Amino acid sequence: MRALQARPGLRRAAWWLDIHGPAGLLLAAALALGYAWWLYGYPILRGTAPFWWRDNADITQYLAGFNAYASDAWRWPLLRFETLNTPEGTVATFLDTVPLYALFLKLVRHGAPYWNPYGLWIALCFILQGVGAWWICREARVRNWAALAALAVLLASFPALTFRISHTSLMSQWILVFAFAAYLRGSRLGRLDAPAWMALLVGAFYVNIYLFVMASAIFGADVLRQLLRAPASRATLGRALLTPLAVYGLLFATMWVTVLPLPPGAGSREWGFGYFSMNLLAPLYGGYLLQLEHPMAHDGQGEGFNYLGVFLLLLTVVAYKVLQGRDPGFWRRHGALLGVLVVLWLFALSNLVWLGNARLYALQLPEWMQTVTTTFRASGRFFWPVGYAVILFTVIGVARHVPAWRAAALLAAVTALQMWDLQAHHHYVRQVVAQQSAPLIDEARWNEFLGAQTRALHYYPPFRCNQVAGSNALLPVMAYAVKHGYPFSTGYIARATKACDNYDVTIAGLPASTAIAFEKLYFKQQQEAERLAGPGAVCADMEIVFLCRKSTHPDTDRQ
Repeated sequence: MRALQARPGLRRAAWWLDIHGPAGLLLAAALALGYAWWLYGYPILRGTAPFWWRDNADITQYLAGFNAYASDAWRWPLLRFETLNTPEGTVATFLDTVPLYALFLKLVRHGAPYWNPYGLWIALCFILQGVGAWWICREARVRNWAALAALAVLLASFPALTFRISHTSLMSQWILVFAFAAYLRGSRLGRLDAPAWMALLVGAFYVNIYLFVMASAIFGADVLRQLLRAPASRATLGRALLTPLAVYGLLFATMWVTVLPLPPGAGSREWGFGYFSMNLLAPLYGGYLLQLEHPMAHDGQGEGFNYLGVFLLLLTVVAYKVLQGRDPGFWRRHGALLGVLVVLWLFALSNLVWLGNARLYALQLPEWMQTVTTTFRASGRFFWPVGYAVILFTVIGVARHVPAWRAAALLAAVTALQMWDLQAHHHYVRQVVAQQSAPLIDEARWNEFLGAQTRALHYYPPFRCNQVAGSNALLPVMAYAVKHGYPFSTGYIARATKACDNYDVTIAGLPASTAIAFEKLYFKQQQEAERLAGPGAVCADMEIVFLCRKSTHPDTDRQ
């Protein structure tokens, strides 16, 4: 120790190699990224795999939405753009573009050709899972390298995370890991860390609204803990009361720069609460070891996929038993967080509670709750903070209260067994990212038909005006419009509505440079499309739509 004090170079080297220094950070980040590389493959993380380039999948919405936003002129508020849902426009938030990321990329690559930034985002999300593992070990004062490695791998391999590869913004679950790290930092400091919460929650709002609300719940537990702490100084109580006002006040102020006022028609409600729920068996379903015959009531409960791992849960029991003897005050100190997690679990179950395929009970919710239930209809996702809390409780509990060598052995064994148990899940995920499909639009044929005179593209019926899935025609046509720089009259856009009648009146007022696509599953006959398109229009059967334009190519039209 005296030698280290006498030699600053050795102190710096020791800091670099410390578990709470850069070496620990790099190890955790490398393990998490390495796991993603191993599971998904380099082409997915690079953004070049065929998975990304399908024109009839969820990713089509994200890519088309991002490119439409990034290629449009700068507008006020900053996330607004008008090349989709014209003329009203929309905001990048409503297309799952990861708005914070999209805003940054628009700053640095404004006007770039149609491209895919989301492979890089997935890689970044896993790196941040590892960074979160390191931050948690730092705040919890865990100095066991095996615990750091196990935590990084368990957080990266969290099944509810890897399962979401088709929904890029929901892959940002590092937000929840960071929220728990901020909570643990509050435990260490004995007060709220207002700057950490402010940066995290304001940023989370512009990544994904579900993750923002979950992180806000953890923040609420931190605030409540400070308010209930006894004895509490006046400064501590003041900080606990003022910090939420500062956090959400700042957020509200930024909204007037980014999204407010919302464009017309942006207040529609979504169906699905009670259907996209979590089954009570979800934490036990998804592994190789334990096979359940009826783990879900229906397909909608796929949104509530929340497997934790049999071996992890067994180690959780061990951690609980050890904790009872070593730290009996644990539950009292963290009672506020435990209460919040229970509420999140109950919300994940929704008002229709299932155990396998048996419905246990149904609750009639009051009318005032519809604002919440229609906004957060996929309630099954709200178990994620509970799952992460189980991982953190287990790893930190074992690392703190079990002798170091035995803790290392236990954590290494459980991590290895978890990977073995997830083999079927890994196989499923690899099948998902291997998906590819032939394009539904023959771009050369569309280009020839539309010609150089076309300046915009309308689509009927607008989104939400029929029951046909958007993947049949709307998503491919939307992507085509964005790729070719055509303002598009609708789009697969959350909480956006258009009038569902008087199409002939609207179309009659369109300029000759606007082409019109009529969805064939709604408009059954080409003659109907020609009638709506108006006198002088030329229409063609393009497999998924009847595509019409004004007769501006006499030579082509005679063929």
